[in-house]
Formats: sequence, C-alpha cells, structure tokens
Amino acid sequence: MAYVISNTTNQNGTTPIPATSRPLDGGEEWLPPFRLFLEVVKAAIIIVALVCNIVVVYAFIGYKKLRTRVTNYFVISLAVSDILTTGLVTAFRLDYDISHKWKHGEFMCNLYTTMHLLAVPSSVINLCAVTVDRYLVLRMPLRYNSLMPPRRALLIIACLWIYAIIWACLPVMGWKEDIPTISNGSCYFLSTREYNITVNIINFLLPMIFMAVFWLLIYAIVQQHRKRVLKIERSLSLNTNDSSNSSNLNYNVEGTLMNSPAHGRNERRDKKRMRRNVRRSRYIGFIVVLFYFCWLPYVTLSMIGNLCMSCPTFNRAFFEVFLVLGFMNSALNPFLYPFHDKHFKEAFRDMWRKVRNKLFRKMFRNKNED
Repeated sequence: MAYVISNTTNQNGTTPIPATSRPLDGGEEWLPPFRLFLEVVKAAIIIVALVCNIVVVYAFIGYKKLRTRVTNYFVISLAVSDILTTGLVTAFRLDYDISHKWKHGEFMCNLYTTMHLLAVPSSVINLCAVTVDRYLVLRMPLRYNSLMPPRRALLIIACLWIYAIIWACLPVMGWKEDIPTISNGSCYFLSTREYNITVNIINFLLPMIFMAVFWLLIYAIVQQHRKRVLKIERSLSLNTNDSSNSSNLNYNVEGTLMNSPAHGRNERRDKKRMRRNVRRSRYIGFIVVLFYFCWLPYVTLSMIGNLCMSCPTFNRAFFEVFLVLGFMNSALNPFLYPFHDKHFKEAFRDMWRKVRNKLFRKMFRNKNED
C-alpha cells in the first residue's frame, strides 16, 4: 500500500507535496532504543522470511508429489510474493533506516516503491484464489480434479500476477504526482491520493469482503462434513456390531449391501478424505486471518490519511509499528500451512537428510586428507 503520513513541503519550502508522496523518512526524532528495536525486528523478519519461503519453494520444485496438489501451487505463489516483499521492500527499508539516506539510485527507488505497491495486492489476490480453491475442494470433491488441473491453476496464477503488477506499475506509467523521484537523499512515493484510495478499495477491502463471504460458505460446508463424519462413524460402529452378532449379510430396503467389507472401506475412505480437506482448509483459513490481522491496521491508517486530509496527523511511530506488523506476515506464512502439511514435512525431512549426509561426507573427507 502507499506510504501515507501527512502533508509536507518540497526542498524549497513553498510547494506542498501531497501525503501520498511522503519520503521514506518522517522527520520526527524517535527514541534510539525504539528505533533500534524496530531495526532488529526487521532484520529478523528478513532472515526468517527469506530462509523459510525459499525452502518452501525449493521443496515444491524438487519434489514431484507436492506438485500433484493444486492448492500447493497457490501456496507457492503466495511464498513467491513473500520473498519479493521481503527481499525488495523490507530489506531496502531496513537499509534506509540504518543509513538515513537512499543510496541506490532512481531505478531502484522506482523498483522499491513499485514492489511496495505490489506487496499487499499480490498477496490478497493469491489468498482469494486459494480461498476459492478450498471452496471447490469441499463443495465438489469428486469433480475438483477435472475442474482445477495444475495447468489451469498455473494459468490463473499467471493472470493474477499480471493483474497485480499492472496495478503496481500504474504510478510509474503516469498516474503519479509531478515531483522528483529522489530528493535530498530520500526516495519518494509518486502515487496520487486518488490512486491510493482506489487501490485500497479494489485490492484490499473488496477482496476482504469476497473472502469473508466464501469462508462463511466454507464454514457451512465444514459443518455439513462434520455431521456426515459422525453419521459415517455411527454407521461403521453399527455395521461392526451387526457383523459380530451375525454371519449373514444384511441388506437395506433398497437392496444395497450394508455390511460388506467394501462398503466399510468406502465409508472409511470418505471419512478420511473429508477430515483431510477440512484440516487443510483450516490452515488456509489461518493464513487469511493472519494476513488481515497483520495488514489491516496499516491499510486503515492509509485510508484515513488519504480520505481525511484535514484530520490530525498520526504519530509516525504508529505507521512504523503497523508497517513492521505487515512485513511480519511474510515470515509467519510458512509456519501456518507448509510446515504443517504432511507432504511438505516429508520433503523437508528428506532435504535435511541429504544436507546432513553431504556435510558428514565432507567432514570425513577432510579428516582423511589430514
């Protein structure tokens, strides 16, 4: 989202520079311990987010079993978004906080601001896609594989990224304020007030409503599945008792076989599949909730700053804390789904075994040479 603080003036002190084009530094003097604390948190976020998300992407590329599940494609797309956000936004932000001067030139300034504008929309649309994917899995489990093959998922992901990149590039392509990109050692956001309001509504608030509706539908389906699982458990229990009391096969009114081993196996398989789908949907739901918990405060202040130019200026510390909270989302996402998924965990264990064996072989080789 756009970086919105308050009105300021240009280097000549005469022409107002809109709030939407505020530079990276806010001009306020902060307590050194508070600034140092935020810098340490940002550094930790960068390390954790890059390492964890790169490991997740590497596991997806290296292990074929992970590529057979379409939901993983959307999860990996979200991981790529987190890598770009951390590597090209949080890292440059930390560098500026430490040096208090933009040292990377105009091109990198434009790249930084564009990636800043891409960070939230790219994550939001990926979360919308994975929400719809979870709905289809639960609503139409038997038709899901034909409705969402991997190639179609890749096409959807490509379209979503093109959409997000176009929105992020609009300021660079012309929808911007007529001010210098870099001035007095600061990198300026060039997006207009109208652009910021439009992006916040179309690429944050509306998707939030969209996902809320779909998760209500998913919740209703999950409740139906729970009732069905209980019904299956009762049916299996009754069938087991009947089988122990009688060696004869019982048929219902319609003539369907009730106590056959095949019937029991089918019910157990349906029960296992439903529980697995519900569990995965729950983890995806945690990712959606975490995203809005992390980014909603910052986007809310951004909306207020753009809609109410005459409102009292917020303390800069609020924006910094809420921005760090948003960055933290990139570091937490891998712990919510990939690190809980059985197949991802198998891939991680296999990767660790290979790295460990390689290190041991290298150590023994060095000892033999000595």
